[in-house]
Amino acid sequence: MKEKGYDGVVPVDLSIFGKYNFLLSPESVRAATVEESSILPRRFSVPLFETLELDRGIVYEQGERHKRNKRMCIPSFEQSQSMESFVGATKAELDDLSLSFQAKANDDDSNIDLYAEMRKSALNVVLDVSFGLGKEGASNFQRADELSKTIAEYLERIVALANEIPPLWQISPRLSYNYVRVTDVVLPNLRKLVSEVIEARRLEGEEGKKKRNRADLLGVLVEQLDDNADVRLILFDVVIAGSDTTASTSTAALYLLHQDGNKEWLERARREAEETNAGRDIPLEKIRSTMPVCVSIAREVLRLYPPVPFVGRTATGSGSLLDGKYPVEPGDTFCFSPWFLGRDPTQWANAADFYPQRWLDDPTNGGAPNNFSWLPFGAGLRGCLGTRLGLTEVTLGIARLLVDFEFDFETKGPLPVKYDLTLNLDGVMNCKITSRTPRGTNI
Repeated sequence: MKEKGYDGVVPVDLSIFGKYNFLLSPESVRAATVEESSILPRRFSVPLFETLELDRGIVYEQGERHKRNKRMCIPSFEQSQSMESFVGATKAELDDLSLSFQAKANDDDSNIDLYAEMRKSALNVVLDVSFGLGKEGASNFQRADELSKTIAEYLERIVALANEIPPLWQISPRLSYNYVRVTDVVLPNLRKLVSEVIEARRLEGEEGKKKRNRADLLGVLVEQLDDNADVRLILFDVVIAGSDTTASTSTAALYLLHQDGNKEWLERARREAEETNAGRDIPLEKIRSTMPVCVSIAREVLRLYPPVPFVGRTATGSGSLLDGKYPVEPGDTFCFSPWFLGRDPTQWANAADFYPQRWLDDPTNGGAPNNFSWLPFGAGLRGCLGTRLGLTEVTLGIARLLVDFEFDFETKGPLPVKYDLTLNLDGVMNCKITSRTPRGTNI
């Protein structure tokens, strides 16, 4: 659209799919997500999401319930002590992941699906900390492994459902195996397991409560919410947001670094990782300043390959954007694309290139004239709770795996991108791993 001279807000009539207004400039995105967010409070959604219980905890609609839920969640993600719990769990999980990879690297068949492995690892961190199910958590839930496997299948099935061709769930849902599997088996089982976790936490004695850490979101929720369904929906949102973003970004970063044109960045990142002991001994508040190369790589990957390519907001009231220039009526949907904003050549130099140097030169905006050009985590009241945390987790993951392993990906060339609910690298990140050095006392 922008190549044809469009800018600002562009209305597009998609016939039976409705009329949409596309936000093409950072200024228009700021207006919709910050300045006039009260008239665009509802996340664009489809009926399937409600059936699958997606986007209903924190994400769906900005209002009193959203404010209450987000207010409860903020301390578990943004306070320093909470972030330290997450970072500690991330480092411990990376220890386990590295040991697993070391064992596979010593086998004749050392091929792995890196994306699948990173998804498992990221999910473990969320369950360990947000659910309080880790080694240091407040709860010793006996069915934790079953819960983890059920959540993993839930995520796998909803992605498969979104990718169905033809989309049987739209035509006749009961003809779709994935739809039936999710709605009849996986989701009911997941509800049951999560409800058991919630009830176990409600019955927890004082000793259990004392063991809770600041990031133990479930512990916070059971103290403040009486409705188990409300608690469950918030946890569902956190699981999806907290696992897929970290996994896809870390995997994409490692893939890009191992492409021929990026060897310089691979060497720089690995050197920094070795010099900093992969961040293992660095205090949380110093990770980003001490590891600027790995941080810049993470930010550049998020610019080019944001976890969510498209975000929509639906109006519930009347108003306008940009000082009355664009009228808004109830039911209107306004959309922006973090993918497009991150690749807009009017905002970024060499917009299509993987060039982490832009973030070393300008750590705030990467050289873009507007900080609304980089929105992998959204913006405004509806922005992601875990922005700082996600960036830190990716930085540590990149550093640790670069120190321990070489990766030889079967796929070569540009990152094979596919989006469904989020960036999906399923099945295209197979690689052979080689252990770089024996594990020493530092790593």
